[in-house]
Amino acid sequence: MDNYTWLKGPNDPEPEDLEDDEFDEEDIFPFEFIPEFKAPAPGPGSFKIPLFDLNKQYKDLVEDMTNQFANLLFFGQFVGGEFLDQFESSFAGYHDSKYCIGVGSGTDALFLVLKALDIGPGDEVIVPTNTFIATAYAVSHTGARVKFCDVDPETYNIDPEMLDETIGVNTRAVIPVHLYGQPCNMDEIAEVLRNRNIPIVEDCAQATGARWDGTRIGNFGKAGCFSFYPTKNLGGLAQGGAVTTNDPKIASVVRSLGNMGRAFGSHTEFAHKGFNSRLDTVNAMFLKRCLARLQNWNYLRQEVANWYEEELKDFGAVKTPFVHEKATHVYHLYMIQCLNKRDRDGLKEFLGKKNIATGLYYPTPVHKQEIYKFEGGNYFPVAEHLAETLLALPMFPHLKRNEVEYICKMIKEYFSEKR
Repeated sequence: MDNYTWLKGPNDPEPEDLEDDEFDEEDIFPFEFIPEFKAPAPGPGSFKIPLFDLNKQYKDLVEDMTNQFANLLFFGQFVGGEFLDQFESSFAGYHDSKYCIGVGSGTDALFLVLKALDIGPGDEVIVPTNTFIATAYAVSHTGARVKFCDVDPETYNIDPEMLDETIGVNTRAVIPVHLYGQPCNMDEIAEVLRNRNIPIVEDCAQATGARWDGTRIGNFGKAGCFSFYPTKNLGGLAQGGAVTTNDPKIASVVRSLGNMGRAFGSHTEFAHKGFNSRLDTVNAMFLKRCLARLQNWNYLRQEVANWYEEELKDFGAVKTPFVHEKATHVYHLYMIQCLNKRDRDGLKEFLGKKNIATGLYYPTPVHKQEIYKFEGGNYFPVAEHLAETLLALPMFPHLKRNEVEYICKMIKEYFSEKR
């Protein structure tokens, strides 16, 4: 027993007294004992206002998840099964898509869709350079070449005009990234690609629930690729991701590839050289509960963003996020822009001393990373400027108005002292 952690229920015998023939399901199912929820005590150096706060967000899920996990233990279905089917169906419905396939991560989602499109060596895929590096990794691991594109200085997303100039004879796909919760301008991107037969693969990792002109993201191309990393708008218990699509062939191939390449309906026959990339059942069960709350959580994020806007809109030292009139921004991150790197770095240090957490997304553009410096272009002035001037402020559904007011007061104090 020394190698195991024993989770003892109120009526359970001690570990050394439990024999195989003494096991009785009815003695321990259903679980009625639900421990009181206690958030972990803050450790040394922890912030009073964090960048994210999952404890507050998930507090009301504790009792429900305890009972659901007990049911999962009882049925013993930890890979695939009914809980995963229910989540995939709900997530597809939420996004007005025909198909949803749970996978191991958002990076896997992109990679598997590119593989399903038969993209590989000799091909190029266009990626904005202002993104998390995983977007580029998904392309590289197919054997294709990443071709970077600069971004719009207002939305921080891929610039449709620059996209038009970046497309070449070997371009096989474009990956617009709906960054920070802001949808890309899908009208202009579609216009650039019209009559070019180049598929769109949407990176929706940071924008679950966002809309462009009333339509959910993930419906503007061949597929939408989502991440359920814990801090995302719809975050899971660990790594996880999903692909949404209206194309039955892509759905079938992605599902097969992620399930070790198995042929449809078979456990022993294999149709593709596949991968082990599945959304586990515990995560799917948790995500289904969170999905029912996502609309409200996104609304609360928008309310927090409105508070920031009210406090900072007329303050010239920082620029608040621009939101296109057709976009429904869901504020995975709340990004302000300073005039220069010195101001940004100084403000970050100052807020840290005032117990306010901030973040940098992303201080080194992907094209400046050592592993990509000889691939896909080397000068993208807008992305490079954003890397030096953007700063993420605390953003989560349960952030309070007085906390936002305090954050903004400290921002103004920093610049008044600087003068």
